[in-house]
Amino acid sequence: MEYGTLRVATPDGQIREYPITEPSVVIGRADGNQVVIDHVSVSRRHAQMVIESGRVTISDLGSGTGTFVGGQRLPANTPTIVESGQTMRYGDVEARFVLAEALRGDQAPAARSAASASDSEQTIGVTLTSPSAPLAAGSPTTATVLVQNRGNVVDELSIAIVDLPEGWAKVSRPTISLVPGARDEITVVLQTPRDSTATAGEHTFSVAVTSKVRGREVRALGKLTILPFEGFKLALQPPKARRDFKVVASNTGNTPITVAISAADEANELTYQIETEQVELQPGEERAIPVAVQPKSKKLFGPAFARAFRIEGRPTGASAASTADGQISVRPPLEVYKWPIVGLLVLGLLGGGAYGYASNCKDNGWPGCSSDKKPATSDETPTPGASPTTAQATPTPTGLHVGGNAVIMNSDPVPNNTNCLAVRSGETPRIAPDNVLGRLCTGTKVAIKGGPASDGTLTWWQIEGGGFTGWAAEKSADGVVWIAPSP
Repeated sequence: MEYGTLRVATPDGQIREYPITEPSVVIGRADGNQVVIDHVSVSRRHAQMVIESGRVTISDLGSGTGTFVGGQRLPANTPTIVESGQTMRYGDVEARFVLAEALRGDQAPAARSAASASDSEQTIGVTLTSPSAPLAAGSPTTATVLVQNRGNVVDELSIAIVDLPEGWAKVSRPTISLVPGARDEITVVLQTPRDSTATAGEHTFSVAVTSKVRGREVRALGKLTILPFEGFKLALQPPKARRDFKVVASNTGNTPITVAISAADEANELTYQIETEQVELQPGEERAIPVAVQPKSKKLFGPAFARAFRIEGRPTGASAASTADGQISVRPPLEVYKWPIVGLLVLGLLGGGAYGYASNCKDNGWPGCSSDKKPATSDETPTPGASPTTAQATPTPTGLHVGGNAVIMNSDPVPNNTNCLAVRSGETPRIAPDNVLGRLCTGTKVAIKGGPASDGTLTWWQIEGGGFTGWAAEKSADGVVWIAPSP
């Protein structure tokens, strides 16, 4: 039997109607009540409403925020008569009960007048039945909207779901026409995307029914609970580098996750510096984590080589991990200087050998040494039987010298080539901003054409190479060599 309708308005302006089909109902926030009002100001068992012989009474059940009728707070557990259409309040939630037409004959004329006034204000009845079970993201479910025309004229009603992201809800019949007193049931299909936007937990929504005749809107509240699911992706940027990488971790699920980041290689030849080895990600969040990878054994010479490694990200409690493969490219730092260094060593050995030979050949009588005796002149007669005097041999230059070859060192280029060795014009060497012919970088071979010359600070040689002929400093003031002998 229908006893009437309890119309509830929450502080945020949403309205919901509850058909009363029992003579005694408990009103509160707990799910076991006949009328469930989900608001923080409503107690779990807030009040009890009893309908008997067309008379309505309300009793406060010891609520913390109180039950009010006509602005007066009711004593606990004391039934108080409520006229049809009279305003009540449970905490901060206002309510008004409208007695069913069949029961209004028992009311006094003043009560019937109040009921008629209420009917003229509220001509649409709306009841929303939410999904009974939690929803897996990406799967469909349904809710039911019961709409009643309580007016006295035919009305066209539009139905829409609000407070949910676009595309989550689809109303089977967005527009219906009802004659006075008629009811209709509309199905709403609810389906969320399976991505991080459908966050796990409870989502509240409303169905809004608007009267075309009166231009008024009535809303009813509903709930949708989405089950959690996990999703995680891992990427490495760039996939190949000399040392520095970024691990990009993405939470593609709808619930927060904590991910442990680790790295390894099969031969255990590399070391890893991970900025954050454990990261927390909210649904849809993406985080870039710097990682530095280096070989354990650092060689100075040798050919360039590559080593593969793998980054792993494992969410807490997950059985499977996400991985990303990378490769480090290693170039021994002194390999580019190997041959110039070998050339210097060879020249040093040759120079040392020549110096030792010249120092010891007189004492040992080795060939090519000069005699202590003066050569005979036109006024002197050579001693019979004496050996002829030989001229002293000029040793081969062991360092930079005119006519020799050289190679440019320690002049690695930077953007615009401004860090390479400057070649300057002029009869004599000098440093000036307007005499730079060009610049030569490490590894360029040159020929020595003149020099050496000094400007009081640096030693200069006139060189030819790289399309330039001019003066260049042999080394810096603090001893860094720029021009070295080359075989």
